[in-house]
Amino acid sequence: MSRFLFIFLLVTPLLSVRLPAFEPLYERAPIYYNETEEDTILTRLIASAEPGGALATGTDQEILENLLAALEVPIESQVLVFSKTSAQNSRISPRTPRAIYFSDNIYVGWCQGGEIEVASFDENLGMVFHLVELTSREENQPPKLIRERSCLNCHAGSSNQNLPGLMVRSVYPGETGQPLFQAGTFHTRQDSPVAERWGGWYVTGAVDESAHLGNMFAKGDRTGNEVTVHPIAESALTTLDKVVNSEPYLHGGQSDVVALMMLEHQVGVHNAIIEANLTTRTTLHRHVEMKKAFGESVDGPLSDTNRRILANVAERVLKKMLYVDEFVLPGGVDGSASFQEGFQRNERKCESGRSLKDFRLYERLMKYRCSHLIYSDAFAMLPDEIRTVILDQLHGILTRPSDYPNFAHLSNSEREHILEIVSETVPSLPPVWK
Repeated sequence: MSRFLFIFLLVTPLLSVRLPAFEPLYERAPIYYNETEEDTILTRLIASAEPGGALATGTDQEILENLLAALEVPIESQVLVFSKTSAQNSRISPRTPRAIYFSDNIYVGWCQGGEIEVASFDENLGMVFHLVELTSREENQPPKLIRERSCLNCHAGSSNQNLPGLMVRSVYPGETGQPLFQAGTFHTRQDSPVAERWGGWYVTGAVDESAHLGNMFAKGDRTGNEVTVHPIAESALTTLDKVVNSEPYLHGGQSDVVALMMLEHQVGVHNAIIEANLTTRTTLHRHVEMKKAFGESVDGPLSDTNRRILANVAERVLKKMLYVDEFVLPGGVDGSASFQEGFQRNERKCESGRSLKDFRLYERLMKYRCSHLIYSDAFAMLPDEIRTVILDQLHGILTRPSDYPNFAHLSNSEREHILEIVSETVPSLPPVWK
């Protein structure tokens, strides 16, 4: 079992490059995932941490809080998961759930009495997993940072196409938090029905006047064929203070439903962005190797096949970014204002005051269905070749909708508002946007 709950689901059409067919994509040229030293916002932060500093003294919670502050991760993003789906299972239970915090650029997990788990982005490697070791830290010294390669046993397994990544998972948890795997599991995404979401998670707030799997325990019969679920409360919870001891958690007894839905959206978009990154880097490498093999200039244009690969992966990114197939929420979502305020602290507004972080919370999650992750480090790290294709396609979707029938869910007015926001707030747009 890996040390992380998250797994990125990445799918790539690429062929192997002069390496055995069983060699995973991330270990091929030019990625060489495990052979390459990582460079992420986390590794730079830990490398600069000083003895006696904010990351070297205090309780585990104080170090966690200082780490989140340095990484610009809002504590209001806290969601709590009590299913035993981590290598720190012995520390996870319904009474001691695992806390997860996230921003536009990084994901952080923490168990009481355990280590801090971090998933962050490297420009050339995509998602990289680390442990910030609290249990073995020396007095007045910053914690050690361990790149935990054993995570790839699960996080780069067949369940996500043999590539490193993240996921949000819903299970049927027993009263100890152990999943009843015979009942099945769900990979929850922005298109998942509410009825399949949040098994093994605590949920504060309500969504769509619908039942979900959060705040419930499951019980199997003797045959293992029938599973029943039992809620821990008669109605939606606004706080978990009466369910768990919330004092150890930075945001108390909150595991906000809007934060959970945003987490699901972000994981899907980051999945697609990293697929685009790794696919493009491998495609460009193959292009150069083919040109060399035929004695041709490596500066020549990409082949039609390679251009189609980039166009297809760009469309997959945009389907996630533009909320294609998002599950409809006719009854709306009722969450805490604290997460929404924390999430919007770094919003970018256009001159008219609109932002890609404006919530709607009825029928759909966001008012303007273009992901705020267009501003993320992961998007900015994309090779120019694929970033340009994505942004060119986005401009076409917004200005020539009849040419892009797969994005017909966007109304004329919504496309106009997204065009305005992106034009005024996204840096380094390609010429078609001018």
